[in-house]
Amino acid sequence: MTNVNTLITDHLDIWTTATEAKPSSGRGNSKKTGLYGIQKLRSLILELAVRGKLVPQDQNEGDGSGAVAKLARKREELVKQKLAKTAKNLDELHEGDFPFPIPHGWSWARLQDVSEYIQRGKGPKYADSGAVRVISQKCVQWNGFDLDKARFIREDSIEGYGQERFLRDGDVLWNSTGTGTVGRVVTLPLETDDRLVADSHVTVIRMLSDCPRFLEIYLSSSGIQNRIEPTHEDALVSGTTKQVELNVSTVLALPVPFPPMAEQHRIVAKVEELMTLCDALEAQTEDSLKAHQTLVETCLATLTNSQSPEELAENWSRVATHFDTLFTTKESVEQLKTAILGLAVQGKLTARGTEGRASPTEIVTQLKESQALEGIKQGKRGKRTGELTFETNIPENWQRIELQDLALQITDGTHLTPKYTDEGRPFLSAKNVKPFEFLPDNHRYVSEEDFEGYRQNRKPVAGDILMTRVGAGIGEAAVIDSDMEFAIYVSVCLIKPFTKYLMADFLCLWLNSPEGRALSTEKTYGRGASQGNLNLEFIRTFSIPLPPLPEQTEIVKNARALLEICDVLLLRIDHAQRVQASLADTLCSNIH
Repeated sequence: MTNVNTLITDHLDIWTTATEAKPSSGRGNSKKTGLYGIQKLRSLILELAVRGKLVPQDQNEGDGSGAVAKLARKREELVKQKLAKTAKNLDELHEGDFPFPIPHGWSWARLQDVSEYIQRGKGPKYADSGAVRVISQKCVQWNGFDLDKARFIREDSIEGYGQERFLRDGDVLWNSTGTGTVGRVVTLPLETDDRLVADSHVTVIRMLSDCPRFLEIYLSSSGIQNRIEPTHEDALVSGTTKQVELNVSTVLALPVPFPPMAEQHRIVAKVEELMTLCDALEAQTEDSLKAHQTLVETCLATLTNSQSPEELAENWSRVATHFDTLFTTKESVEQLKTAILGLAVQGKLTARGTEGRASPTEIVTQLKESQALEGIKQGKRGKRTGELTFETNIPENWQRIELQDLALQITDGTHLTPKYTDEGRPFLSAKNVKPFEFLPDNHRYVSEEDFEGYRQNRKPVAGDILMTRVGAGIGEAAVIDSDMEFAIYVSVCLIKPFTKYLMADFLCLWLNSPEGRALSTEKTYGRGASQGNLNLEFIRTFSIPLPPLPEQTEIVKNARALLEICDVLLLRIDHAQRVQASLADTLCSNIH
């Protein structure tokens, strides 16, 4: 077992540094940053355990086949005493039924042959209180058994439960229905005086042996969990990905590896020891990530709070000195991008000037003239519901002007329910807009006949801005950088900037900046009770910080350069994470 211990302990740097943006489901807690390496380590430990590679074998402990035979005799006696059901006739196991080789002295057995009782629970009649609790899938979690989620059954239904249905200490509970819940497994620690039964979504497995935790380990291992998927070539479940079922007949016939009993206990003890190590590594890694996050937030706050170009230059120099240690995660780089956008629209990325400044009255007058020349109706104007306050000040040569006074047109897409076709003219919605990214490729089609109707009074062209006004990404904006003709849905807002005073790229910067996104997502700005709906009236009254046009050009140039650096950092981090994940995968492959 020296090689196994070396595999685990000599590569702790890989286990602790391999992370991912979103954790995969399974054993372990859900975090914003998935500790991929530690998750793989947990999986590796379970897999080593059930293959007999975690602890050494001891010939003096007997063999698994003898233990299986002994349990079979015990089961026959229980059947005679009418304490267990007669075993179902199942085919004998053959070598082709075994998913992996096992050590000498181990044996394969059908789960039925080593169990006293295997049965799904009953559909309960619920009550607000009572003497008997019913265990549902919510009680069976990867991080343990949660009795607090159990409900009660009605007193008058208790007599309908045979004694075998009341759960006992050591029963293995296996969730058996539902995408996302099926497959979770736990050994019941009966540490309460409450009487418990299972509902119809949980399979109860009562082992004949005194080490049910070994079965839990096997059912938790990747070899079993990977098969809890209807598309797997050797799936244990039936149904569709929306509703899957783990049938009792499948559980009864499941081949399980069976070591000598003494070895099972040693394996369980070793697994617990190593899982405790994983818990410690996970806590240590999370503490390190939190400390790093706090450091990044503190350093970036010094940038955004800078009161002068000189102070900003000094603070930026301090951050740049530690660039390689600060911006090592995707979250930290995203924070840097947010800080850059905030600095840009506060006028802290450029030197001050006075050229190109116009009064609001002049801008509004020229806007109306341009609207008339463009043949665009002024349309509805938003009415401010109250004075807005901003935490950030703008330079003296800037001024705040409502967006409706800086745009030729602010409207949304068609309110008609689109009639989609397999081919025709492009029809875009909120999914085609991400911050600074116009994504027209993944679009749907409408017929040529309906196309112009959908585009009536709303014709997007290159240089216009699209902003999402419905859904989770509300307020995300992008400049149209394509000459394609398309129609848009009501979920998207179309803004045609008055380019004599407002660059589309600068407006896009502001809309995606912390200040712009705060306005878009603020409840008083049309956030609905469900998915959210940003009202056009509020968009029209957005108070835009307007620099002189030459300064807008410089701001966009400088911000783009810095954001491109961030994108390079993200690519490097992504590559490094893939390498670390690949190393973790490679280490895990050593068990085969």
